[in-house]
Amino acid sequence: MKHLLVLLCLAFKISFSQTIQQCKHRFDRYLNFNSSLNDFVKFEEDAIYLLDKTGAKEFAIYKHELSFISSFFENTSYLFQESFFLEKGIQKFLARKCDSLFINLKDKKSIISNNSLPLKGYRIAIDPGHFGTNLKDAKIEYKYVYFIKDTLNINDSVKIFESELNFNTAFILKKMLEEKGATVFLTRTQKNFTSFNCNYSDWINTNKLRVLDSLKNKNLISDEHYFKLKNTDEHDFFRDFFRDFELLHRSQIINEFKPHLSIIIHFNVDEKNQLWLKPSKNNYTMAFIGGAFVADNFDKIENKINFLRLLCTNQLSKSETISGLTVINFHKNLNIPIANKNSAIYLNDKCLTTNLPGVFSRNLLLCRTVNSPLVYGESLYQDNEFEITELMKNDKEIFGIKTNSRVFLVAKSYFDAISTYFKIK
Repeated sequence: MKHLLVLLCLAFKISFSQTIQQCKHRFDRYLNFNSSLNDFVKFEEDAIYLLDKTGAKEFAIYKHELSFISSFFENTSYLFQESFFLEKGIQKFLARKCDSLFINLKDKKSIISNNSLPLKGYRIAIDPGHFGTNLKDAKIEYKYVYFIKDTLNINDSVKIFESELNFNTAFILKKMLEEKGATVFLTRTQKNFTSFNCNYSDWINTNKLRVLDSLKNKNLISDEHYFKLKNTDEHDFFRDFFRDFELLHRSQIINEFKPHLSIIIHFNVDEKNQLWLKPSKNNYTMAFIGGAFVADNFDKIENKINFLRLLCTNQLSKSETISGLTVINFHKNLNIPIANKNSAIYLNDKCLTTNLPGVFSRNLLLCRTVNSPLVYGESLYQDNEFEITELMKNDKEIFGIKTNSRVFLVAKSYFDAISTYFKIK
């Protein structure tokens, strides 16, 4: 009950217009990791300033501009935002100009309620993480659990691919949401596909040189970097280029969909169980939202713009609400304890705690770049001694997908959280 009251309070607060004080609270609570941004962001009574490395004011948001800028960042494309950032600088818009711009800014996320289909009109993006569904691709991503029968006291060898779990969960969730009227977008259309609608090997064969040539011709990568990437193998190319390139493409196609909510689906492993040669007794559930920026992020203009969007809008509050609901449902439906900051090293070293148990601000690329409220869910540990046997099963068929009860319960947990979130909203 205590956690539900906190969620309701958060949902109630997001209806208010923005103030500098609210932005400052958001900055302290979610965005400023270990005071890393103290030299780059300045709050005054009537303005918020971004500062460059010399301490000079680079961009300003004045008190009377907050409502417009908040709506602007939620309802425009990144390219439009970048142009606005560069042109505005620290100049002050007259109040009447803000009013006129605000009127002409279309809110593309308004909804007309429908009692027979409670989610009709809502657009929900689902990103099933990763792409490897065989050992070759999964080893490139290092996203698999593989225990050989002869090395452990187990009945059969264990081979679990996170990409397949993520996709099956996403597909089931998509069908559940569509039954309630939602319009749902998946970033991957097949379990072994990247977000480019092909597998990794096919992308390497058909797109690698074209993409590198394009970046080189636009002077976006140096000649040295170009030749290094051109000649590297698939493993190093994934680490040095493709991983972030593909994640940015996922956020791009999500943002083009203009979702009211984004669900980023992952299954976790026990970090303290490295090198994952045996099952773990640990099992925790958690979720991430945006935030925890560091000073190095401000080396790139795109990170400054994403920071401003998170600072000036209510997306972090809404993300905290849906993430809190998701963790509660993971805990209830899967019977897994909720993580605290000491449950994993990265929770203590790379995350900020939020108001809700199991929800952490973390500076992940998708949490930073997706322009909507979101939950980045980590439902369970795949290498847990109980989960490995359950996740290997294919004893259930749900919406034509052969899977198991754990995947179904993860999908149901997201569905229950989303249903409650939109009721609160």
